[in-house]
Amino acid sequence: MTELTPDLAYSPSHFASEFESTLTRQADAGRTLRDLHPPITVAYGDHPAACLNLFIPPGEGPWPLMVFIHGGYWQELDHTATDFLAERYLARGMAFASIGYGLAPTHTIENMITQCIQGLEAAYHALAESGGVWSITLGGHSAGAQLAYWVAVSGRVPIDKLVLVSGVYDLTPLVETYVNAPLKLTKAQARALSPQFGELTALPTCQIVVAENDPPAFHQQGHNFIALLRAANVQAELIELPGCDHFDVLEYL
Repeated sequence: MTELTPDLAYSPSHFASEFESTLTRQADAGRTLRDLHPPITVAYGDHPAACLNLFIPPGEGPWPLMVFIHGGYWQELDHTATDFLAERYLARGMAFASIGYGLAPTHTIENMITQCIQGLEAAYHALAESGGVWSITLGGHSAGAQLAYWVAVSGRVPIDKLVLVSGVYDLTPLVETYVNAPLKLTKAQARALSPQFGELTALPTCQIVVAENDPPAFHQQGHNFIALLRAANVQAELIELPGCDHFDVLEYL
């Protein structure tokens, strides 16, 4: 078997089929849901991308809240990319917030973390004012999983559960790939921003999700991170979802 180049090893689209149609389908589903169930839109920070959509179930609160951070390798997509997920949470009587952040190269990952922390705070306060918050689950996909980790360890808003999907937990291999072109991370910066080398003991219960057709490097990262979580005595579950790839995995959660 030919060894993958670093670029291919960290290229989810190389291992996915029809990823563009998947993203289009998800965007269309989110647009339809917003028409049928208009969310509350909340801005935070000074950048237009730092905003969220909050979908609230009918009836009286308080409600459980799922807050989700989109992926896109810190340089693509926006918060509306995950709006389609809200449908399943609303059906279970849960509120859902899709939070956004400014992208590279205009914004650094440190800026994005700050904006995502502000987004979680804004979602919490908006739902609290609308009827109350019962509990909080924080999720993130791909780059959003890395951001969600840092939001969780900030402790600014206590969360009850962390769901990290197809994430990158060690950013140092990305320094030598195409991903780093807009990020311009040094090895030291990449290490400092990597959950794998961060504080783990304060994390809540975690679910680490990997898609069957995620790149092998993502599988290895997920397995490495779950081992570290368990070594730190964090209650953690590894979920490997069959029949899906890096882009449609959210439809299989």
